[in-house]
Amino acid sequence: MAPRKAGIAVAAVVIVIVLVIIIASVAAYYVLSPKAASTSVVSSTGSSISTTDTSTVATTTSSLTKSASSSTSTGLTYYSGSFNYTIPIGPSGVRSLPNGTAQYYNSTQMASGTFTLFIAADNFSGSGTGRGTYTVTTRGFCTGSETFPYTFTIPDATTILGGNITIFFSSPVPSNYSVPLTCTGDMTGVSTATNNPGPYLPVYPNEITIPLASLPTSKIFHGTPSAIFVWSYSLKESG
Repeated sequence: MAPRKAGIAVAAVVIVIVLVIIIASVAAYYVLSPKAASTSVVSSTGSSISTTDTSTVATTTSSLTKSASSSTSTGLTYYSGSFNYTIPIGPSGVRSLPNGTAQYYNSTQMASGTFTLFIAADNFSGSGTGRGTYTVTTRGFCTGSETFPYTFTIPDATTILGGNITIFFSSPVPSNYSVPLTCTGDMTGVSTATNNPGPYLPVYPNEITIPLASLPTSKIFHGTPSAIFVWSYSLKESG
């Protein structure tokens, strides 16, 4: 009987070992399997993201940030422009001579500069800023000149007026010129304060309209190079 019992005991041990091996194999499958390890649940509401996989969160967040940045960039159209003008405005005066003739002094304003602006796609409007150099020169029996740099704003620019971009210029700083005059001859009844000091336009004219079809680069010129009343400006898409 002893040998039989010993055989039964050995068989029982073998069965236990086999069961242990099977259980260990199943556990190892669920712990080490790549498919099980990569399982995650991702839910998204708007821009919020939750996930059980850390690497998935990083990748998805990066993608959303890039998309938002791209949307902001493509929602704005940027423009840059330049301008110059020469107009016969400024300090002026007249006096009568004993022989019945008249003498005059008058002025010419000249300015040039650049500006930048943007237009938003959602409301077809935008704004901008600019800078320039202004000179006013007086000639005649009173003479003088003043030159200074200035800045200005573009409080509104719009493409809502079908087919055109309209730009409004405003608020030059400084807001006025003042020309120190030197005069000769009899000044009886003559004032050197006529249009002095006085305001000036940051860009002439103070509002410009350019057909969108003329872009990406548009150049507008008025007058002739020898004329005393000349203004021009250009505009291009800059990004």
